[in-house]
Amino acid sequence: MRRDSVSLILDGAIRALSRHGLRHLSMSDICEEAGVSRGTLYRYFKSKDDVLDAIGSHVRSSVDSVLQAAVDAQPDHEDRLRVVLQAMLDYREQFPQTATIVRTEPAFALDFFARSMPQLVEAAARALEPVLDAAPPVQAGLMTKHELAEIFERLMLTAYLMPTEDIAELPARVADAWAALVPAVPVPAVATGGS
Repeated sequence: MRRDSVSLILDGAIRALSRHGLRHLSMSDICEEAGVSRGTLYRYFKSKDDVLDAIGSHVRSSVDSVLQAAVDAQPDHEDRLRVVLQAMLDYREQFPQTATIVRTEPAFALDFFARSMPQLVEAAARALEPVLDAAPPVQAGLMTKHELAEIFERLMLTAYLMPTEDIAELPARVADAWAALVPAVPVPAVATGGS
């Protein structure tokens, strides 16, 4: 029950933050958006700052879940880069309040990205694992898998920081550019148990 209540509160806090802004956000706003009583809110969070701190881990966890769901739905290794990049972009559409917060509270958003980058890169690296394992720059020792995942993560963050009218085409463009720059490398088959 605790996890469901906390998620409900944090989802409401994100909506409240996008609606009221950081300076005007109150615990009452969070209660109203989350549909919980003040007693429930204060059972889990002592202050607005506690809620704001918890939003970061909540968003990171939801990004990880979105990427994993995309990979589970389309597990084909050949399409993995396009699928993961599309899921990163789709997160913006699934949770439009996050894009609003980036626009209206850029300092808060930039601080979140700076603090969350290691976890966001880790989520991207897990989702992109077959692409990263087979990537020639990684194979040649020019960069690590995490460094390459960070490049893809930072590229997709531009969709939040500098959206354009044709931003929907970004995942396909990046995947096509990657395919043109990197020769096809067969992904090794995963060995299954038994002889």
